[in-house]
Amino acid sequence: MSDQNNRRADTRYTQHEVVSLTIIFTSQNPGLLGKTLKGNTIDVSASGLRIVLGTALPPDSTIDVSIKLKDDPNKFFLSGKVRWCRETVEAGTYQVGVVLQDLINTETDLKRWKKTIK
Repeated sequence: MSDQNNRRADTRYTQHEVVSLTIIFTSQNPGLLGKTLKGNTIDVSASGLRIVLGTALPPDSTIDVSIKLKDDPNKFFLSGKVRWCRETVEAGTYQVGVVLQDLINTETDLKRWKKTIK
C-alpha cells in the first residue's frame, strides 16, 4: 500500500455515480463561479470524492455537489474543497479530488453521507 493510501482517514470505494456540482467559490478562476458541471465519480469515501469532469477546477475552490447513490433513493447535497486536479490521458478530461466539509450557515447531508459510506 502506498504512503498516500496510508494517510487516508477513510476507506475509498470504487463507485461510478453521476454527480452535478456547482462552483460556489474560486479565487483562481472567477469565470467558473456559479457554473454547474456534470461528471462521474471514480471512487467515494466518507470524507471525499474522486470525480471525472470535462473542466479543470482550481485547487482550493469550494464546490457544492449533488449526488445520488444507486443503493439510496435520496440525493445527497454535499460541500467540499478541491484538493487537486489532473488532466487524464484522454485530452479534455480531468480527475478532481474533493475533500468533503461542513460549511457554516449551509445545510448539507454530510452526516447522512458518512453513515451511508462507512
